[in-house]
Amino acid sequence: MSKKIKILFVVLVFWLALFITWEWWHSFPKVRFNPSIKVSSKKEGIDSILTQAMSSYLLPGVSVAIVEEGKVSYLNAFGYENLKTKDSLTVESQILVASVSKLFTALGVASAFQDKEIISQDYVSSLGLGKKVNSSSLANLRLKDLLSHQSGVRDKNFSEMIFSFSKFQSLNEWGVEFLEKGNKYQTDSITYNYADSNYDLLGFLLSQSDNLDFDSLIQRDVLTPSGMVNSKFLSSWPVEENGITGYQKTFLWKRLEPKRISFQVYPSPSSGLLTTTRDMSLAMVHLLRGEMGVYQNALYWLTIGGSDVPLGFQKVQINGSEWIGHFGGQAGYSSLLFYSKEAETGIFLFANARDKEDFRISIASQIISYISP
Repeated sequence: MSKKIKILFVVLVFWLALFITWEWWHSFPKVRFNPSIKVSSKKEGIDSILTQAMSSYLLPGVSVAIVEEGKVSYLNAFGYENLKTKDSLTVESQILVASVSKLFTALGVASAFQDKEIISQDYVSSLGLGKKVNSSSLANLRLKDLLSHQSGVRDKNFSEMIFSFSKFQSLNEWGVEFLEKGNKYQTDSITYNYADSNYDLLGFLLSQSDNLDFDSLIQRDVLTPSGMVNSKFLSSWPVEENGITGYQKTFLWKRLEPKRISFQVYPSPSSGLLTTTRDMSLAMVHLLRGEMGVYQNALYWLTIGGSDVPLGFQKVQINGSEWIGHFGGQAGYSSLLFYSKEAETGIFLFANARDKEDFRISIASQIISYISP
């Protein structure tokens, strides 16, 4: 009996050693940056916060944009896009912002439907998209139900995705399938249930309404008017010329491994925006300008009932004040974009690391505290 136990123990030790060796071979050490000891300017102070955060949270790369009083006051990046190639992360690097994409889909929906004199309280059936839509479970939903995640729509669960016939679908194919099987992915509940499918449906309805592909619509109504010339919704992934890689911590202490992202729908209105830190700084400028910015009509359309939070936007407390915007987090990519009209300040943060420690809000809180008078 003791011999069997010894053999089993040796086998377990062997497999553990093999696992550790494999983890070590396929992982990377943490990125080391020495924070500035002497800080003589606001920029150097923020630089120091970011480099310290990279060490504390094992971030391969981090970028930040800050807008104050209508102008970009800080724009910088540290670390790497890819730990294997050691390509530097810059403010011009193309990055994935996951659910921050929903802000731009909401703005696009608002811009397009406003021109058609459709309001957010209107029903999907009012879009005039024909029998397939009007006879589906979507017909009795209002646009604001989808925008606010109160539609009863849910995402596919893990087993449903595993047994799906295709790895990914075009937005149009996905939308047609939803119309046919909508009852399977929708309940009568109107309680809040966060689901990417709400925004993928909005993107599908928008493209059907304008008879134009989703990315072209968002380019026309949102990205181009705000000067975001290096931003687009992905039609495929990975993109050959794009080197950005997401990471997560490994079983081994202070090691990082790739955590790759995949999409079920192309383009993905809920999470498929590829952008740059510089472009996101331009978006914040226009969001903070409100009635004077290029998003003014869209923001008006999204704001109902005297609410101070437009449909599609999240509200968060940072250092005791209310900020509105959105978090983004998928696989090894984490981001946030929040702004405060009261403080006349906006912050965008991106890191190619999985956020299990709330480092996004922690870093943002430190920076906002530092720059506040």
